[in-house]
Amino acid sequence: MRCTECEELELARVRDELPVQVMPVPHEALDGFPAGRRPRDLTRRRLLQGGMAGLASIYAPKVLGWESVWESVAEAATGQNCLVMIYLAGGNDGLNTLVPAGGADYSSYVAKRPVLSRGQGASSGGRVGSQPLAGAGGAQLAFSNVVVSTAGGGDNGDPSFGLDTLYGDGSGGAGSDLAVLPAVDVPNYSLSHFDNSDIWFSGSSGASTTGWLGRWIDRNGSATNPLQAISIDNALSKAIRTQVNPVCAIPSLSALGFTMNASGGYGSPSGDASHVDVNARMRELSAFAPGNPANLPLARSRGTYGIAVDAYQAGKTLGPLPAPVGYPANATSGSSLSGKLRLAAHLLGANLGTRIITIHWGGFDTHGGQLASQDPQLTELSRALGAFRADLATRGIEQTVSTMVFSEFGRRVAENGSAGTDHGAGGLMMVAGSGVRGGLASQWPGCTDAGLLKGNLAIPTNFRSVYGSIIGEWLGDDPQAVLGASAIPPLVRGDGLSGTKVLFR
Repeated sequence: MRCTECEELELARVRDELPVQVMPVPHEALDGFPAGRRPRDLTRRRLLQGGMAGLASIYAPKVLGWESVWESVAEAATGQNCLVMIYLAGGNDGLNTLVPAGGADYSSYVAKRPVLSRGQGASSGGRVGSQPLAGAGGAQLAFSNVVVSTAGGGDNGDPSFGLDTLYGDGSGGAGSDLAVLPAVDVPNYSLSHFDNSDIWFSGSSGASTTGWLGRWIDRNGSATNPLQAISIDNALSKAIRTQVNPVCAIPSLSALGFTMNASGGYGSPSGDASHVDVNARMRELSAFAPGNPANLPLARSRGTYGIAVDAYQAGKTLGPLPAPVGYPANATSGSSLSGKLRLAAHLLGANLGTRIITIHWGGFDTHGGQLASQDPQLTELSRALGAFRADLATRGIEQTVSTMVFSEFGRRVAENGSAGTDHGAGGLMMVAGSGVRGGLASQWPGCTDAGLLKGNLAIPTNFRSVYGSIIGEWLGDDPQAVLGASAIPPLVRGDGLSGTKVLFR
């Protein structure tokens, strides 16, 4: 049996299409091609002399030539705007992330959530508190203390990084780099993970075989650079599924060599006592010439084993990337959000022509025991986003990267009998980056009985309005051409800010 979290993550991956090829990603490319960017310097032999950092599973209409890929990567323009998409799989409860700040809304919220509700001010008596948003948004909403830095009065355990440090004064000016968008959803929403997530990834309520960001890549991308859009995963995100241009999935940059545990299973980590290093045996195997010289497939297979072991030997001397200061302690784990963001920063800093990176992170389907499950996730989210921005700034590319966070839907306003919440409408979106006009960037509908629809938040903001702003204001294209023929309503902010650009500066 598969766990619920695995199923939710699986729904977001392309499974009816296989990659057309798997291509090694050389350390040389990640280091910026120090040996040179001329065609003669980009041959397979030269690029793999320094070892293989990882493998990219490429999704494209046809197999791509080695030289054409790396020539395209080497020639990619720098300084272009990029988007990192973080999907919180399962339906994050936005109401316990961004809390009603007071008045009738807060009273209704507490009455409907006697166990789960946040307090006001400092956390006490075992109940997590909340801090009103700075600026115009503070009259309506507050950050749960688990996402607020300790310097800001919260308890996420970090004095430097939290959603409050990204949000700043909420004015939308310099230093106000986090836009929060409560109650965003598909207008004709479904409370099915499958149905709603498919609509979010396609960007359209109609049938579509491509993702909204995939269509943008088809219109604006390269025919030979699969690294222009990367899913940090073992399969492609539906959001970047294309029809014409190549894209890829890269799970990690440490998948080198051969490993086996003592019981015969594969993939045991090197720190495990049962781990067996079989690379020496694989090298011996690759050295044997086939008994029949005409057996070319066997010769190629053994040659491939030899190349893999050579890459392992070269790569292991480099050691792991140091975790930049500020990421939570699990930043070296490839499955954690921090580890995925750390890898995203490394890929973006390598100037590979990457414009889009997608990250899927699960664990938000909180039907029971929500506080014990969601709060650690929210803590990591707040700290990791702050550390990611600092990492990008150290690399000198923070001004060109924006990060979008969303879930396929929200949760119902009232808690259930299992100290959890059930599928509901109106999830929380966030967009972060120094190019973002921070603040309360969508309308808050309230959560009193008068404003609820069958126990769910009303939906004042169509998700396509946010996508349209990202495409038109940040990525630079016609939103209608990318998202399809149906009308895209304008994005209306909840803090009153307006202008030619609504979500970005």
